[in-house]
Amino acid sequence: MKLLQPPAAIWLCAAVICGCTSTERIEYHDDQAASKEQKPLIVRRKTYATGIGTEARKYLRHRVDTANLKGVQLRYEPYSRIGNADYTLNGVNYEVWTDIEDYQEIGIASWYGPGFHGEKTSNGEVYDQKSISAAHKNLPLPSYVKVTNLENNRSIVVRVNDRGPFHDGRIIDLSEGAAQMLDVVKNGTARVKLELIKVPEPPNAQQLKDRLHSRYIQVIATNDQLKANEFAATLRKKLSKNEKEIFVKAYTGMYKVYLGPYRPSAAEKELERVRSVGYPNSYLLYLD
Repeated sequence: MKLLQPPAAIWLCAAVICGCTSTERIEYHDDQAASKEQKPLIVRRKTYATGIGTEARKYLRHRVDTANLKGVQLRYEPYSRIGNADYTLNGVNYEVWTDIEDYQEIGIASWYGPGFHGEKTSNGEVYDQKSISAAHKNLPLPSYVKVTNLENNRSIVVRVNDRGPFHDGRIIDLSEGAAQMLDVVKNGTARVKLELIKVPEPPNAQQLKDRLHSRYIQVIATNDQLKANEFAATLRKKLSKNEKEIFVKAYTGMYKVYLGPYRPSAAEKELERVRSVGYPNSYLLYLD
């Protein structure tokens, strides 16, 4: 990750200690700025240091050996719409590292299962305790992490899609399926090494991001299917749009007329247009 360095800046807090388990806070002081009693520029590097030198870490991404690894199959995924904002739990503030490029950490892993099976994960998916997944307090969702049990040298790839563990001294919560593969279930915890795996963006990465974050406009909802279809046809003529862009969708006995999908940058503009032609109660939403 590139860092902006003011003229005559010197490192005050750039030393990296092996085994560090919190994000670095790096301060740059400018001599002239200091003389004017101005506050220093503070740049937060969202990366951990567990063995790679400071200078190398600024420019190089840690290479993770994924050869012959079991677990989930690696694939590029845009970060989820939900679960990726900074949050507060029990009075503690947690930062989500949405721009992280490199991460390694050694610590204690635990696992969670029956009490959460079937519930929603932090990014809105349904938790399956038999899947190969994990919870982490700070990594963006979803992320892929190589987990190595340092007590038996077993390694797998897990997909992080949840938040936790919120117990002191634990760095990751494994699903029961992942814990079984690493032989963690019996003892409940194990000392592990985590390594973030950054999956390269494919050529259509922006298209995938746009699709995930696209929004729709809901205009009306009625329990009369015929009325919904007639309304959609009228709206298409009024806005000069086709059936693909204005459509009717049924939900538990209700028929809703939608426009979309629209990229985030265009959604507000389209909403204003719909409201301006006589539908002021229209609103934006996501369709899963």
